[in-house]
Amino acid sequence: MALYSNYEYTIRQRLSRMMGDCILCTVSAGSTTTATVATTNPSQFYAKADDWFNKQWFEVYCYSGTNNGVTRVASDWASYVLTVTPATTSEYDTTSLLELHNIFYVIELRDAINHAIDLYAKKYLVDLDNSTTITLTRTERNDVSGSYIPTYEYALPTDALYIHRVTTEGSVSGVKLTGTVSDAFTLGEKVTGDTSEATGILSYGPADGYIRVREVDGTFAVGETAEGGTSGETCVITAVTYETAGDGTFPSGNIIDPRDYTILKAYAPKIKFDERQYNITEDLRILVEYQGSQAAITTDTDTIFLPPHELIEVAATFLPFSKIESNNLTATFNKCLETRAKVEARPPTHPYANSQSVIE
Repeated sequence: MALYSNYEYTIRQRLSRMMGDCILCTVSAGSTTTATVATTNPSQFYAKADDWFNKQWFEVYCYSGTNNGVTRVASDWASYVLTVTPATTSEYDTTSLLELHNIFYVIELRDAINHAIDLYAKKYLVDLDNSTTITLTRTERNDVSGSYIPTYEYALPTDALYIHRVTTEGSVSGVKLTGTVSDAFTLGEKVTGDTSEATGILSYGPADGYIRVREVDGTFAVGETAEGGTSGETCVITAVTYETAGDGTFPSGNIIDPRDYTILKAYAPKIKFDERQYNITEDLRILVEYQGSQAAITTDTDTIFLPPHELIEVAATFLPFSKIESNNLTATFNKCLETRAKVEARPPTHPYANSQSVIE
């Protein structure tokens, strides 16, 4: 589990607020061109005179709710109604949360954060895990029709630098429902047969001709349609077989001996299981626990695992310097440069002693 965890918009707003350039607004009503502001944070901006926001060409960015990710420019402000241009596709409503900026644009703030993330690469290893990238498979032999062989090589999570533990998903008795699958189901959702009313919990369900369910109650029937209660995806069943299914857990007893796999470091890196020691059970997932570097962020809800107090100050040094100077922020900038120098001088953190390197 990561020591720090913050959404991108939290870091961005804290960076912007440090520069005196962040006003947050809630909305009580709206249209495609207007947002009636219910509250502002800081609160004193709620009482600003008519035209105050548009005269300073404030950026209006929606960071949550309807119009999330949409940037507009303030074109009017009167009676607590903020008018934006151009019109949005959807109407602002009570779910819309807004950020207002008049010094640094959201794209500049996000770029600065990503530059800071690059600086932290290999300086700060983040504890991460992934249980969705690797699902065990078998492939059909080329020489024998209907004969399958296990697959022993799998692509690793792209952000993995050092792997310290790999665990196979637990397994239970289950049912394989073969048929026409509309699209990928959601792991863990309840699946129900429309005729038999049999139910099960989804263990495997990409759209490749079958799904697997566990904890089955009732008997699924050929010819009926099984539907996911969360995804709404369907499987028109042509065959029902009783086979092993993943139980959704990764027990400590299923930790794979590190001697039973190797890391292939040629790009793109893969994990290769030893076919003499490791048994492939089709459609079970593999939990990979590893250390990696923070990934670049592109959306408001991307997660940042770096220490926020440092990251924000380092990011500030990558903001456009012309705006730093013209807005009398040089003293803040210089203080942040001191923090950046400390980070750059810091020796890299070391991986866990039992880790296998994914990179050279």
